[in-house]
Amino acid sequence: MRPVKCILIDPPDETSSSDYNGGTGPSTEMHEVYPSLGLLYIAGVLRKNGIDVSVIEARTTGLTYDEVISRVEEEKPDFAGITVITSKVAGALRLSAGIKEADQNIKVILGGPHIHFEHRTVIEDPSVDFCVRGEGNIRGVTFKRGKDVVVNPDRPFIHDLDDIPFPTRDLLHDPVYRGAWTEDQAFLPMIATRGCPYHCQFCASPAIWGHLQRRRSVRNVLEEIGYLNKKFNVRCIRFLDDLLVANKRWAIDLCRGMIEEGLDDIVWACDCRVGLMSEELLAELKRANCQIIFYGIEFGNQRILDLSQKGFTLDQVRKTIEMTSKAGVSAYGYFMMGYPTETEETIEDTINFALELARDYGMDSAGFSIVTPFPGTGLYEYCKRNEMLKSSDWSRYSYQQGRSIIKLKNIRDEELEALYERALYQFQFREKIHQFV
Repeated sequence: MRPVKCILIDPPDETSSSDYNGGTGPSTEMHEVYPSLGLLYIAGVLRKNGIDVSVIEARTTGLTYDEVISRVEEEKPDFAGITVITSKVAGALRLSAGIKEADQNIKVILGGPHIHFEHRTVIEDPSVDFCVRGEGNIRGVTFKRGKDVVVNPDRPFIHDLDDIPFPTRDLLHDPVYRGAWTEDQAFLPMIATRGCPYHCQFCASPAIWGHLQRRRSVRNVLEEIGYLNKKFNVRCIRFLDDLLVANKRWAIDLCRGMIEEGLDDIVWACDCRVGLMSEELLAELKRANCQIIFYGIEFGNQRILDLSQKGFTLDQVRKTIEMTSKAGVSAYGYFMMGYPTETEETIEDTINFALELARDYGMDSAGFSIVTPFPGTGLYEYCKRNEMLKSSDWSRYSYQQGRSIIKLKNIRDEELEALYERALYQFQFREKIHQFV
């Protein structure tokens, strides 16, 4: 009797978006393509439990829908798992239908951020057998039983993240990636924590992972870094955690551990938060060879910052960026425009604030996006409640399209898009000039 076989699919990406349900997505000029670490974690758990597992990374290798379905037909799995983000729901369902058409016996499972919130709707599609919510196992699964839909209770969060095997990067076509922040050098992404204690209204992360941050042990993280360095000869690492340094003591221990283990020759980058940084922590990050910190600044108008519940002030932003620059770490700012109640003036404030941070406080670069109200966010519920959503077509819910899905009273779509394009142009032009100065 052959072992159960599962194939995990990161579906084709026709628009090359790196959206996710939380935070500010990278701008086009800073676009980076990562493998789905979620799928690779699942693959590790399946392999540990004796399941024959493979991964199709269609998004990062440029496979078409037909090519993916052909691969599935060749491998003849018992289960096909597909990861789904909001703007790619239609494509994922198209792929599900194609798999069912090829072999009706394959059970199709959908998971990912969008599924966590919209499982009751997605399970109604005839090509979907199971929807997995959160860190799902048998609990946390929505499925069909005849004509009925069964929603199993949510599973509790995984308490000890060290129990989860490392992502199975050996299943990737090429485990090493390249990005703008590394100047095209090879890098690998990592995740060391889950959850965020803050309440930004446009971010769904706390609704998925919880407000109490869970962290892998420093020892476990160092073991994975050492493994990546030895196995793949990787010299750059990008931590994708929502907030790697939420716990200052843990962050310092990680930095000192990298030095003690001789891993401080690896270049790395992470996301941090305005108001959390200190000179002591920045000095430790610098010593451990953290070279870039990405900050979600979002808005340059205090009223809009407060409305989105960012929880810090413009003066704190200035102080944090200046402190980061003086510590010798490159600061990158994420900005958004098009939040409810925005005007042309508040968006101008954001653009001018970004330019001010670059000119006067040492911010090296910036990315801009249009505000997108993803399911699971306070912003989505606010817009839904106030009838501010332009469309229920999920494909339009994308940071990368440069168009608003929110009905804004005080600014026309054309004006918003023009301001967005101007922000991108001004920073691209500024950076090109800066290279020659």
